[in-house]
Amino acid sequence: MTATPNQMAAALAAAPDQAFADMLIDFVTHPQANQLATVFRSPEVVKRVARTTERLLANHHVVQADGESRNAYTKRVRQLRTALEQEQQLAQVIAAGDAARAAGRIDRGRNPAQRARRRLADMFPAEYTRLRHEEEEEVARLRRATKNARRARTGSRP
Repeated sequence: MTATPNQMAAALAAAPDQAFADMLIDFVTHPQANQLATVFRSPEVVKRVARTTERLLANHHVVQADGESRNAYTKRVRQLRTALEQEQQLAQVIAAGDAARAAGRIDRGRNPAQRARRRLADMFPAEYTRLRHEEEEEVARLRRATKNARRARTGSRP
């Protein structure tokens, strides 16, 4: 069974420092599925990402691989630093936004219907998913009907 993003975030937050740093380096150098990006940018992990990227940028020594040219090594180090800097900036923005929301400086959402939908989805995830799929199917059915009616009026084939 695949771990959920929340489970992955909890495991990542509890990982030892060196293992966390290695996973972060692997993530920024080889961007993977959105789920992993969601985990690294989750509120539970984002502060640690900011601290780790700062530490890695300050004193990370990348070892030159055997047979790797000086230019290739310099390019690889530059790419890693750029990726770490970008991830650090993003982590700082996310952390600042979370802090502002917690302090009440940023509204969590002005639309009460949207907030109610989110709360219901959290309280009844299976029912919410079932209803959402029903609505998506209905929208798709209406689009097909509209498309078919338009084709019938213009005389084109389906």
